[in-house]
Amino acid sequence: MFNLTKGAVLDFYLAPLAEITSKEFRLLCYEGGADSCFSEMISAKAVTLRNRKTISLSEIDEKEPRTVLQFFGGDPDVIKEAAEKILERVTPAGIDINAGCPVRKVVAARAGSALMDDPERLGKIVKTLRGVTDLPLSVKIRKGFKTPNYERCAMEAVDNGADMLTVHPRLRTEMFSGSCDFNVSIELAEKLPVPVIHSGDIRQIEDLEKFKGTKIAGIMVGRGALGKPWIFRELKGEKVTPEEKKEMMGKHFQYYLDLDTKVAHTMIRRHASWYSAGFHASADFRNSIFSPENDTAKIIEIINNFFGLNL
Repeated sequence: MFNLTKGAVLDFYLAPLAEITSKEFRLLCYEGGADSCFSEMISAKAVTLRNRKTISLSEIDEKEPRTVLQFFGGDPDVIKEAAEKILERVTPAGIDINAGCPVRKVVAARAGSALMDDPERLGKIVKTLRGVTDLPLSVKIRKGFKTPNYERCAMEAVDNGADMLTVHPRLRTEMFSGSCDFNVSIELAEKLPVPVIHSGDIRQIEDLEKFKGTKIAGIMVGRGALGKPWIFRELKGEKVTPEEKKEMMGKHFQYYLDLDTKVAHTMIRRHASWYSAGFHASADFRNSIFSPENDTAKIIEIINNFFGLNL
């Protein structure tokens, strides 16, 4: 495990990724070394409207050791109602509030990173949720919306009851472009009385060097886990053999084959394309699996031949 300071180590988290961090993918990432995983973003409004698909995002497999449910919404009372409904069904390891998603439809609903433009409302959401659960409560923020105001938002979250903060240090206007500002995460870790988790631009163990001697408590990995669910073990300094990687790939594809749904078959194609990164002739492989002429049976045949699997 990566030593941050003498006697201290980093925890590693799988970030919430829409349509990606299902319980099937989370199970694989736990096998790949993740200490904790976050669910897909759960729309508080959709939960209150009893949307079955949205509510299903809160399902946690009994084999998951430490999974946090992430909610997004702009109305404190709606988020409170949604959390109460979900907590009647499942007991997660914690609840997370999304104040970082930059996607237009989320921002248009005054949720996600739009909360960075209204720190008081963010604080009210945290306070309202704190009043309905004793579970660990965390908030994920950005550097700001159009201009940096991360310190103000962080203090609103902590002062109103947040137990942990995750920081993706880009402005909403930057989306995921350019490089994130690591100094923002480090600064907040120094100032806040709660653990601070850095999120963004972590792909290999060498990327962790910048956090040595700081108070950063953990690292959240999102896009870096696509096609590499074993990345958490590698970040901890463990060697993952080609045979182990191949076994995890096969298990991942089998999860979706067992579900046998249209969405599952779509996910097989998407994940296969991510797994192919770095392989010889990967471009031709991706063209083949996304070809409308190939049905699922043909796709599985192509995957087996390319990766040497036996699905």
